[in-house]
Amino acid sequence: MADISRLIPKLRINITHRHRNLSNPKGPLGRIDKIRKTVTALLKHERIELNHVRAGEARGYAERLIADAIRYGDQHRRTMELADFWIHEKQLVHKLFKVLAPRLESWEGPYTALHVLPTPFNERYNQMGSFPHYRHNWVALELAGHPYPPIPGRTPSNRHSLVNVLLSEAKREMSQQSQEGVFIGQPSSL
Repeated sequence: MADISRLIPKLRINITHRHRNLSNPKGPLGRIDKIRKTVTALLKHERIELNHVRAGEARGYAERLIADAIRYGDQHRRTMELADFWIHEKQLVHKLFKVLAPRLESWEGPYTALHVLPTPFNERYNQMGSFPHYRHNWVALELAGHPYPPIPGRTPSNRHSLVNVLLSEAKREMSQQSQEGVFIGQPSSL
């Protein structure tokens, strides 16, 4: 039996094999159309903000499209058909093969990154009911090697920062006072 893993290159991201509830009023074709619009927007802007479920779904298709563009190039008929299907704006097909594929050809790791952002606040959220894109985490989906400034990640705690030093000293003083029987808020007897 032939080894089919050599026919399709492995994606550089982990795909979760769980059901994603991406229902659409237009049915499965409407869902695919939304994914196509998301992939097109990602290739056009190189960083987009959207909900986590939709970003996770579109990320796999964008990774596959970029991987095939790098592996086969623009002379491969099947890759061109794939790019023609997934990209709405046809000038972005040229960008995929002439700009993004050479830039990401030597890139180590995944071609896309997913960063969790704070959920945007909407004052009308409680008044008018829930909106679909506010029920999920808000994320930024971006291509690797983009020209934008990096999204700040979670900074590790630095125990030498002024705030952390002051808090640790206050905590130490509180524990010493509780061991001595002196509590804050009570006047000390002379």
